[in-house]
Amino acid sequence: MALKDFSTYFETGEFLFKEGDKGDFAYIIESGSVEVSHQSGNRKLVLSKLGEGDLLGEMAVVDKLPRPASAKALEPTRTIAIPVDYITEKIQDADPTVRMILRLIMYRYRDADARLRQVFDGILPIDENMQHSEQPASATGELKSVMAQFLDMQQRISTAVNMPAYQGDGPGGEQTLLNTKILVTQDKSIKSALKDEEFHLCFQPIVELTSEKIVGCEALVRWTDSAGKMIMPTQFIPRAEMTGLIVELGYWIARKACEFQFRLACENKNPLFVSINLSGKQFEDKNLIDSLANIMDETGVVHEQIKFEITESLLMDNPEVAGDALKRLKETGAKLAIDDFGTGYSSFNYLHQFPFDTLKIDRSFVSAMSGNVKSNEIVKSLVHLSHDLGMNVVAEGIESNFEVDMLLQHHTDYGQGFYFSKGVTEEEFVKLLK
Repeated sequence: MALKDFSTYFETGEFLFKEGDKGDFAYIIESGSVEVSHQSGNRKLVLSKLGEGDLLGEMAVVDKLPRPASAKALEPTRTIAIPVDYITEKIQDADPTVRMILRLIMYRYRDADARLRQVFDGILPIDENMQHSEQPASATGELKSVMAQFLDMQQRISTAVNMPAYQGDGPGGEQTLLNTKILVTQDKSIKSALKDEEFHLCFQPIVELTSEKIVGCEALVRWTDSAGKMIMPTQFIPRAEMTGLIVELGYWIARKACEFQFRLACENKNPLFVSINLSGKQFEDKNLIDSLANIMDETGVVHEQIKFEITESLLMDNPEVAGDALKRLKETGAKLAIDDFGTGYSSFNYLHQFPFDTLKIDRSFVSAMSGNVKSNEIVKSLVHLSHDLGMNVVAEGIESNFEVDMLLQHHTDYGQGFYFSKGVTEEEFVKLLK
């Protein structure tokens, strides 16, 4: 099965996996049904019959031990295959407490499974058509007891991990099925795009308003897939954040942006700064600051020519964590900017709490200046307040000469927007400088 194809099909009687196999995939059943059983010679114990929305094969991909049972399609069955490397990465990224509980659950589950097989293999001839809900009269009390414990363990694990908000026919629910399929496929597609170098950066100039000279730029990531289709950040950044791949993608962006800045510095007498956006999810990586510092060192950039942009939402979600991280990031010598300012609820509190060098006024205020007196006054006040606090100001989303004139009246330092240029390739950016 190709990694990009997560939908797998099994004919009637075909095994998804056999007892003792290596656990390469877990499966969610999209349609059809599967029988999970343990075989001992000519005797078979049917542990469960699973249908649409059910999950199976998860034990071996979690603890990487051999499959404890076999799974066979009872009818034409289609599944979503979840690769073991996907599960492994998510477990490694999980909270230590979650990992500890998961290890304990798997230990107890394996123990119950081992005792069930030991009893079954040692004492009882089992009817081939026996199911866990239809124990034959010849079943011993010991087998009944162990089987009951095993089924109870299954039920408790299912209850513990099932999210109540998800409703559906199977234990996972229809929404869980859909969400898992989306997450797994998006995780692999973004990974493949990174590996195949489908991502690239473009650079939107930031202009000094008084002279209209380009003084810097903002690095913007774009994705052109293997079919040549352009995928915009609004489509894949939320996906990268959801899957956790924004961390890996973020480091790639930072390195490419720093390499670009170094090339500019070698070619221009007055080196330009490059702004790099940081996602709130990236701050969940404890190595973020050290890694960014290493990237700046390895690429040879002057740290002061790199500016990291942080949105207000990050500050609102966890101001204490953000405050410590921003302080450490500032200590590397890099500059800091608060992006999309004015869209949050407690914006002004952040201006004195955090060590920002630049305030970026959100485009919604800039575009409304011409027809809204209040918006005009807000922009004017923000510029003056920022200057009083020792920050410079970048107005975003400038689209007309009129807006430039108004921003100059308020003594705004810099601007960016389609009025000056959209995001362009490195070659086009160099041409703009010349």
